[in-house]
Amino acid sequence: MTLHGPGAATGDLEARAVRWIQHRLAGTGAGVVGDPGALTAALAGSVTDAGLGLDGAWRMFADVAAPNNVGLDSNRFLAFIPCSPSAAAVWMDAIVGTANFSGEAWLEAAGAIAAEQHVLQFLADQAGLPAGAGGCFMSGGSIGNLSALAVAREQAGERRTVVVADTAHASVHNALHLLGLRSLVVDTGHDCRLTGAAIRAATAGRTDITAIVASAGSTNAGVIDDLSGCADAADELNAWLHVDGAYGLAAMLLPELRSQFAGIERADSFIVDPHKWLFAPVGSCALFYRDPALAAAVHTQHGPYIESIRTGDGTYNPSDLGYQLTRRASGLPLWFALALHGVDAHRKAIRAGVHLAAQMADALDACPTTQLVMRPTLGVVLFRRDGWGRAEWQRWAADVLAAGIAFVAPTTHRGEPVGRLVFMHPLTPPSVVSELIAGLR
Repeated sequence: MTLHGPGAATGDLEARAVRWIQHRLAGTGAGVVGDPGALTAALAGSVTDAGLGLDGAWRMFADVAAPNNVGLDSNRFLAFIPCSPSAAAVWMDAIVGTANFSGEAWLEAAGAIAAEQHVLQFLADQAGLPAGAGGCFMSGGSIGNLSALAVAREQAGERRTVVVADTAHASVHNALHLLGLRSLVVDTGHDCRLTGAAIRAATAGRTDITAIVASAGSTNAGVIDDLSGCADAADELNAWLHVDGAYGLAAMLLPELRSQFAGIERADSFIVDPHKWLFAPVGSCALFYRDPALAAAVHTQHGPYIESIRTGDGTYNPSDLGYQLTRRASGLPLWFALALHGVDAHRKAIRAGVHLAAQMADALDACPTTQLVMRPTLGVVLFRRDGWGRAEWQRWAADVLAAGIAFVAPTTHRGEPVGRLVFMHPLTPPSVVSELIAGLR
């Protein structure tokens, strides 16, 4: 029995896997939260010296491991930030996993990296970055934020304080902790936007500001900060401007929303996650720098064998621009889907989530027991329900999942438990609006 090559003992695994993927792409329900005890018992003995053989191993996957999950890619996943990869992206991701393109260096994966760079250039142009800007794909927004803020730190000398909004994502605070930087948390107003005026008030007289971190679509509320005002403040403070656009920045592709992101072209760095609103599979972040040379000075790794990946022609390796050496070519699924379907198809899919969020907001306005926290700009809807506290929200979430309506996750807004829905999947049925409202009356 062999693990590799044409003699690998896998039977008809290929056919089973293709059927499973095709069935998944046809649609999946909201899913379930698996029971720890039952899963432990069911998986007991799955790893043995002799192995279970194909039938036994496949049963463990298909009957135990796979069904006991919430469907992140379900069109009824309305919690956290959903993932709704296109069919083309899923198949290309399977190819990427098979090929194992060595995505850290041009020497090893020139074709894959060139395709990724084509997508990065397209997104940089959409953002309005100047000629010479560039970046790389990484495994997710957390590592992207960390990498960008590491570069910001190196430009700041002895300054070690970073301005963040009270709405900033947890990964930003974690990155600052790991980098030995301090957070200066600035309160946002009723609209939850970080503004230039608020930054000036919070930093008056200070000379220790390293960077400002703004959001192009906050994760909790979907709010786009005053990016132009933040850029003005960064200029005045001689500080780096980083924009966390992991969730929302993809909406800059919509002409009707592009003005909401005015100022992104002035950022020193920003991120956007293709596995969120660009319909790629989980595990990708596009990281951009106005001046990639600054990032290369921080992130380029050296060592006896690593030096051999330098091509000597001035080409940046992806590993030169972020804190990640070994890396799958996670930008290829997005590139392929764009090449296959075009940008307009992706715009249409993004627009579907924006429109459904607006429909949900209208229904909540019309419902006598609910009130919007704020009108959604993107796909996140926050709302209140008369008389409900944390326990009622949690019970509502459990009830709608048990009924197969949706997977939802209430949140907290300024200390108040509230409902939260996120619309991103272009095939989420409009009927979910009335189904959810019925449970809120």
